[in-house]
Amino acid sequence: MPLRRTASQGQTKTFTTSLRLAQYEFLREATGMRPLLLLDDIFDKLDSRRVERIIRLVARRDFGQIFITDTNRKHLDEIVSLMAGDFRMWTVSDGAFTPER
Repeated sequence: MPLRRTASQGQTKTFTTSLRLAQYEFLREATGMRPLLLLDDIFDKLDSRRVERIIRLVARRDFGQIFITDTNRKHLDEIVSLMAGDFRMWTVSDGAFTPER
């Protein structure tokens, strides 16, 4: 039975995110390199507990470079506050990238 018929939007988003993380791990093991990870607006359907778990997972040192996008600045600030380590934030508007301080 298709997942979209039986699962909530948050459950579906969690499932697809899990598949992406499994792909990441597969590629890392197969190549010996840490792939770039793009989490594109994945947090819009997830509750704060799930977001925190994902961020804590990908913020570990065994992950390489990670790009996280979100259209909600307040939401993104909450996400970033959970992360430790080196990160950069950028605002994109009309195709122009501006670094955040």
